[in-house]
Amino acid sequence: RDLSKGSKERTGLLNDLIQNGDSIEHPGSQQSFMPVAPGRWRVIYAPHMTTMSGLAGGEFSVQYDLNDDGTIVSHAKCNFPFFKGFLSVSGTYDSINNEVCRVDFDEAWVKASNNENEEPYPNIQSVPDSILKSLIRILGKAAFIDQFAVFPVSFLDSDTIVFDFELLGTRICARKEQ
Repeated sequence: RDLSKGSKERTGLLNDLIQNGDSIEHPGSQQSFMPVAPGRWRVIYAPHMTTMSGLAGGEFSVQYDLNDDGTIVSHAKCNFPFFKGFLSVSGTYDSINNEVCRVDFDEAWVKASNNENEEPYPNIQSVPDSILKSLIRILGKAAFIDQFAVFPVSFLDSDTIVFDFELLGTRICARKEQ
């Protein structure tokens, strides 16, 4: 399990990092984040995700692959009684201002799998054509709402980011893996 449950102690540690850590100046600015953004990032703290997964009797593991051309692919590995596999999205990331970034997902796909070591489809083009692929793409596009796309960045250094998911009133922390 790589996703920590929310707790007062963890929230306090995150707040301490934001207040006292050595963040890159203007972490929402493309000029500031592009030198460190490209790579694979794993979500390690997201209370809304652990709450939702706990209610559904499962767990998530979420990674973001950020590329230096401003594209992003995210894979959520799901282990639930009703679905095992990957929920994936792709799109672009950019800056709104010095403190806020924007992520616009424009594709969505799934891969069901009971194999613990299986990998997700890397992109929408690698998903075999099917009615399910078409349906997921349509549903995904409908779910990409502008209010979900804006993320104030509270902290960023070479291997840690903390950003706010304001719509749900929660913070997310991710660590760079590669």
